[in-house]
Amino acid sequence: MITNLKDIFDCNPINPQSSCPSPIPRLPGAQNFTNLADFLSGLLNIAFYIAGFLAFYFLVWGAFQYIMARGNKEELAKARARITWAIVGLFVVFTAYFIAKFASEIFPPGQGGVPF
Repeated sequence: MITNLKDIFDCNPINPQSSCPSPIPRLPGAQNFTNLADFLSGLLNIAFYIAGFLAFYFLVWGAFQYIMARGNKEELAKARARITWAIVGLFVVFTAYFIAKFASEIFPPGQGGVPF
């Protein structure tokens, strides 16, 4: 670790030497984003998780609405529509995820392909 401020100012961030410590401590297991592709890949993974969670949440919410409708036709129609669109959302999220993974195998990131 850095012992004093002189160590920070002696380091050259453009061309660091082997004895130059990193001024920003990293958390254990944290991913280092060295380029835009790594950053976008991380963002897409987070977006897929959030979209999947939201689609599942709407599916459960629709099922709860369906149970609580108690035979009311308007409420049953709303619940069916919510369940239908939640299933469509889950299908879209999973399809997009698998297309992204397939594209990452065709266009590896190290060769200027897509950043997944």
